[in-house]
Amino acid sequence: MKTKIGGQAVIEGVMMRGSASEALAVRDETGQIRLETKRLPSKKPWYKKVPFLRGVINMVLSMIDGTKIISKSAEIMAEEEIDTSNGKGMGVLMGFSTLLGVALALCLFILLPTGITAGIFKLAKLDVNSLDWVWLKSLIEGVAKMAILVIYMVAISKMKEIKRLFMYHGAEHKTIACYESELPLTVENVQKCSRYHDRCGTSFLVFVVVLSVILMMVLDIICAACKFTLFIESWWLRALLKIALLPLTAGISYEMLMLLARSNFVLFRPLKWLGKQFQKLTTREPDDEMCEVAITSFNAVLQMDADETVAEVKFPEPLTLEQFKQRLADSNLAQIAGLKNDDWFLSAILRVPQDKLNKVTNIPYGFVIRIDKMKERLNNGEPWQYVLGSVEFFGRTFNVDKNVLIPRQETELVTEQLVKRLNKKSTVLDLCCGSGVIGITAALETGATVTLADISRDALKIAKYNAKRNKAKVDFIQSDMFKNLSGKCNAIVCNPPYIETDVIPTLDDSVKNYEPKLALDGGKDGLDFYRILADKAYKHLTKKGLLVLEIGYNQGEAVKGLLEDKFDVEVMKDYGGNDRIVVATKKSKK
Repeated sequence: MKTKIGGQAVIEGVMMRGSASEALAVRDETGQIRLETKRLPSKKPWYKKVPFLRGVINMVLSMIDGTKIISKSAEIMAEEEIDTSNGKGMGVLMGFSTLLGVALALCLFILLPTGITAGIFKLAKLDVNSLDWVWLKSLIEGVAKMAILVIYMVAISKMKEIKRLFMYHGAEHKTIACYESELPLTVENVQKCSRYHDRCGTSFLVFVVVLSVILMMVLDIICAACKFTLFIESWWLRALLKIALLPLTAGISYEMLMLLARSNFVLFRPLKWLGKQFQKLTTREPDDEMCEVAITSFNAVLQMDADETVAEVKFPEPLTLEQFKQRLADSNLAQIAGLKNDDWFLSAILRVPQDKLNKVTNIPYGFVIRIDKMKERLNNGEPWQYVLGSVEFFGRTFNVDKNVLIPRQETELVTEQLVKRLNKKSTVLDLCCGSGVIGITAALETGATVTLADISRDALKIAKYNAKRNKAKVDFIQSDMFKNLSGKCNAIVCNPPYIETDVIPTLDDSVKNYEPKLALDGGKDGLDFYRILADKAYKHLTKKGLLVLEIGYNQGEAVKGLLEDKFDVEVMKDYGGNDRIVVATKKSKK
């Protein structure tokens, strides 16, 4: 059972178009499938009845509509970021991308093959005016085009985003094949079907290339017979002619595609086979969730084509800042998190700097969905800092996730003691840097040269992001304490793991269940890392170098005892009157 429904893979989704309707299904960042449908004009345009012309117009309209649809799906995927340019940024970017894409296609598939062929003829010293060789020029150009197309498809398929796009392309084809096989549209049945489709745009593209080679070969022979040598010898003139012939090749290719889709005649099979081989490059086996998206889109078109009373569905419209503030207030999210619903809280949720909140005009609906997800996570006991993904430290915003400890007020006191002892000429090592809040703050507050080091690659990724976000010039190195470090610095700051191993199971659930154990566990007595510091820090510090440490509330005397042979040690209190900070100055050798 054949169907007129066709489709297009988009960013994290599938568009399906029938005879009377169109549907776009996209899976958003929360895992939900969003659906938008619209009805197509009931009256068919006049060009639909004109062979060859309809192929050209369909190609142009498909490019325009396809760009719009991809843009719409991209908007959903871009909901993690707020556009503060009043929508101009996305429009300019999409326009520029379209122009760049057209220019790249012309260069790769017209200018480059023409130039390659001209170069080969020149190197081989062949007579381009001879009828014996003129056919070879078109053949070489055709082979070059095919080779470039294959290389291009293979190269872009290595990109994560394109690979997923090709997987959705496979889901689109499999869903149509499942319906045409008269099987119920379930994920299981769809996965059993072929990802090859007769009416695929990839096959159309291949037919355009093959046909252009044939047309150019005929023109070459005619021009050689008529002694029109300028056309044969001039590669740029040939390139212009190929561009001019695109409408003709597109029109014929479209009719070929429709004919091949309706017939399995033996003489058509080689062309079908060629299209299938290229579809192996532009489709990939989808996962079950991708098939579910394609089925949603297909079923929506089936329903609307069958029943003209079915209403259109639109993606939820963006909210104004005031509307979003009201949604946020209604959710009680700030109260659950124990925070004030101020500009910082709003800034953290929208991921927009506070000084740019007044530029926010439209807030994508995805942020409304995110409020519900955040509320669920908070109710499950996850710390609000991880839920928001950011925390304020020393008047700046830093990103945090489960790979790093949550910076606390006590750590601000440690940073304060470090900063007051530094200047622009200071060199600083932030050891066990985690999210990088101490080292980055020190660099920004004093202009000191700072290196951040941590054993965790994931923690360093967060630290690097925070440095970029706060425009701090710092260096990074992955190291297990001093293992990969060399040279000396003026100061070493460290907030190491200092919780006793046996105490960790007794900690609050929000700490032991969510914060990284690697950053908590200080060994049996919590002093393992201070012993390493006492043993190794001295040789990495310059004369009268500083060692600034955060310690556990009951570790002041123990840490002082480890350091006092090589350092002059001062233990300082936190806001609660507990030992929290050690500032040690390197002693001179006797």
